[in-house]
Amino acid sequence: MRCRKLAGGKFSAGRVGVVIEKELQIFVNGTSLVTASIVPAMEKEFVTGYLFGQGFINSVAEISTIKIDNNAARVILKDTGRLLPGDKNTSYRIVSGGGQSAFSDDTRLPKIRSGIIIDKNAVFRAMNTLFEKSAMYRETEGVHAGGLFTAAAGPVCIVEDIGRHNTLDKLIGYGLINKIDFSNTILASTGRMSSEMVAKICRAGIPVAATKTAVTDRGLEIGGKCGLTVIGFVRDIGTRINTDMEVRVIKEAGMKIYTGAARVACE
Repeated sequence: MRCRKLAGGKFSAGRVGVVIEKELQIFVNGTSLVTASIVPAMEKEFVTGYLFGQGFINSVAEISTIKIDNNAARVILKDTGRLLPGDKNTSYRIVSGGGQSAFSDDTRLPKIRSGIIIDKNAVFRAMNTLFEKSAMYRETEGVHAGGLFTAAAGPVCIVEDIGRHNTLDKLIGYGLINKIDFSNTILASTGRMSSEMVAKICRAGIPVAATKTAVTDRGLEIGGKCGLTVIGFVRDIGTRINTDMEVRVIKEAGMKIYTGAARVACE
């Protein structure tokens, strides 16, 4: 897009990249469920991950078909008589990222079963790879990025989207569709780890979640109950942190392991 740039005290004509935002309305068994604003990519993965993360389905096997038609995703479940929004056990709430969330009962979340042990340097490598592979994030600073990695920080899938929830839904949907064993993966994210993010991660059974930014007390409470390793403020040497006034370059690597520290080998 065209713009006027201020540099060196003078305005000049310029062109900048901006994020494309698409509205996608999700229909389930012919009934409108929700309209989401997403980056137009990996729509099937997003829909699958959203339905799973919100507790509307328990596995991808429950989906008969997903058809993407322009701005609509039409899902047919094998149980075509199932009424999702009207479920008496479902309550909607406004979440920290805006919009609605339907899955809020953390007592129904499973315990995470995983024997994974990772080296602390794998956390740094995963976060560094996330930044290296996220071209849209670097160009626009208008998206969040998230990635699934192996225990050795090998990339499984990396996603960028306007919402941190969307990136997580796409990653989980990708994993479900491609039969990824979540118990042997780690998640790296640029987004804040609040309660609804942590709930989706726990529901998928991902044992380690690391973010470059903060976590919330409710996110830690849910993560602790489910056995999730939550790591915040992952900053490797050379990481560039944008502030309101400047770009700060990290000179000393660091991270904060809040829960499940036994999964991280620090020696």
